[in-house]
Amino acid sequence: MPRATPRSTKPTSTPGSLILLPILLLIPFTYSRADIAPDPMTAGMAITQFEGEVTAVRMVEEDVVVRVFKDRVVTVAEFSMYNEGETIRMEVGFPYAYEDEFIEFQAFVDGRKIHVRDARKENVGRKKVTQYWKLWKMTFKQGKACNIKVKYQTKPYENNNFYIKNYPSLPDDILSELQQVTRSGHATYWVYTGKGWKGTLDRCRISFELVDKSDGNIKSYHPQEGKLTERGVAWEYTDYEPSGFVSIEYFPHMTVRDIPPYVCGVVDRFPHNPKLASDVGSWLHCHLGEEELHDKIYHAFIANWDEPIPQLMEYTSGGRCRFNYNAGNHFYTTWQMAATLFNKYLKAEKLEEGIDIAPTVSKISGAIVDSLDTCYLSRRDQSFYRRAKELLDLSNSLIDDED
Repeated sequence: MPRATPRSTKPTSTPGSLILLPILLLIPFTYSRADIAPDPMTAGMAITQFEGEVTAVRMVEEDVVVRVFKDRVVTVAEFSMYNEGETIRMEVGFPYAYEDEFIEFQAFVDGRKIHVRDARKENVGRKKVTQYWKLWKMTFKQGKACNIKVKYQTKPYENNNFYIKNYPSLPDDILSELQQVTRSGHATYWVYTGKGWKGTLDRCRISFELVDKSDGNIKSYHPQEGKLTERGVAWEYTDYEPSGFVSIEYFPHMTVRDIPPYVCGVVDRFPHNPKLASDVGSWLHCHLGEEELHDKIYHAFIANWDEPIPQLMEYTSGGRCRFNYNAGNHFYTTWQMAATLFNKYLKAEKLEEGIDIAPTVSKISGAIVDSLDTCYLSRRDQSFYRRAKELLDLSNSLIDDED
């Protein structure tokens, strides 16, 4: 949103004498920037230190539409302004983080396309980064209303949530599809930079639209008072004091409802892949809050586990031995899933839910304890030994109770 620093009404060629340098602040997500703020070429990015009104110009209304396409993001932001004071000349600015960030950028005043110049400021902020700007001059006339509009295109941002590149027995095409389905996109629009304009906004509306998708692709949004629309989320405020930001996180390639059965189906196709089962369960828990499904995947894998015990110890220089955490077909990962499950059952006082897998857990934990008993234990192995022994005792107690 605009913020203003009024100075002399006769602009000169020196940066320090600019009448107003509002900014449209951005962040590095699926880029939908923010509103106008003061003095970009002299104050840099220190806008968070700015407080209070600095002009008689009001931002009366703000209307922002962010459309997320498969290959681009198109943002259109319109600001209805009204000057309650004397005529003032300003230079309006829009910052961005990377030199080649925009596919296209345009600015309009009262429907007329205006010339936009490029600028940069070196060593901005604590990290000493370069801040780039789109800048244009305009005049707010006394007692008059005007409209500012910016329209720009950027590339969409997607986050790959599966970082492991190689899974035993998992074909590259299946891994590639799994990575694609679990990717999430982000779109954020900052509104707090509008505090420098006089008063509050009569109306503020910000909407995100997922083109060729639906609200079923949306994972989450902030603030929670946003309303789901047919294709996205919208926020609408009256008598609004700009603060914070609005944002959405979404899945570009599959709806939220369809993802769990898809990823579980991949696990079912490769039932002897502990790393896959572990990562899919963790992803469902962390990214979709599917704790029950996480436990179900882990439990089913342990229940069906029937692998030979691999060589768990390896020898190092000097004749010493140590536990091989990479032994076999991710044997350690299988034990970790068992330990995670039993720890949850124990805390929930539902240990009986592990009765059917107790013999398998006992077998796995017993092999670890027996192996570690045979040689010198490092500090890491000592902690691991204690955990394995506890799990062995726990699973054996269930077996005894069952008998």
